[in-house]
Amino acid sequence: MNVPEISVITPAYNAAGFIAQAITSVINQTFPLWELIVVDDGSTDNTAEIVSSYLTDRRIKIIRQENNGVSAARNAGIKAAGGKYIALLDADDMYLPANLEEKYNALTRNSSSDFIYSDAVKCDSNLTDVSVEKGAEAQNLFKTVMEWKSENIPAFSSNIMVKSGLMKEKFHFDENLSNCADRYMKIVLSKYATGFYLPKTLVKYRNAPGSMSKSVKLLEHDEKYIIKKIKDENILPPGSYRNKIIANIYLILSGSWYKNAKNPLRAIRYAIKSVLVYPPMIVTLLKKII
Repeated sequence: MNVPEISVITPAYNAAGFIAQAITSVINQTFPLWELIVVDDGSTDNTAEIVSSYLTDRRIKIIRQENNGVSAARNAGIKAAGGKYIALLDADDMYLPANLEEKYNALTRNSSSDFIYSDAVKCDSNLTDVSVEKGAEAQNLFKTVMEWKSENIPAFSSNIMVKSGLMKEKFHFDENLSNCADRYMKIVLSKYATGFYLPKTLVKYRNAPGSMSKSVKLLEHDEKYIIKKIKDENILPPGSYRNKIIANIYLILSGSWYKNAKNPLRAIRYAIKSVLVYPPMIVTLLKKII
């Protein structure tokens, strides 16, 4: 068996309905020197049995663990990875055939870059194409991530490829986060590593959100945690720009509580916090209200 150049990490929890499609998209890659590590995060359906049916391909492996969440599952896969590069693929997404080859070649040519990302196709629950989402230029990535711009690294957890040593040593997923683990990883990667944007459409991801009213509380927890990390880790130095970023987070929480969780009192609370942290945010707030 050839030593893999790329380790693909796929966390899976009750993914029986779509894991086969994800695995098949890796098998169909034009670049053959990969290993696929599926981390079954305590599934109660037959996810593990489906994955096991592919183990005749010696490049495919399965790790089974108790349910500890997607970040812990990704970290377990990263720890076990043997490739020069680590790529991520969510169990409900898929790679287009040239994904690994295009990214591997680009990173090899641009050896000063630590990670790479591309454009992505947003799909419905059946993986039918809806639209193409563009990535941000690498030189603007940190700013676009911090300001929560729509264009940064689309479909992050199925798009990113990172140098393995860097991922293993510095950039584990924060297991204190749930919904926003990807967002925080974007922050630290764009802050402390060098990215490369490949303007080609190479991955497809499902955009099938669950009940937003149930997830807003998780969003609140995660974003307050990220605010703490921004301060404690000095990701942004104290000053007006940091205040603006934090105020924008509060404003997003305000909108989420109002629109998705139907809780106007909590929405007002975060709107007030936003303006107190960064008074010019009143202009943005009034535009949204009017």
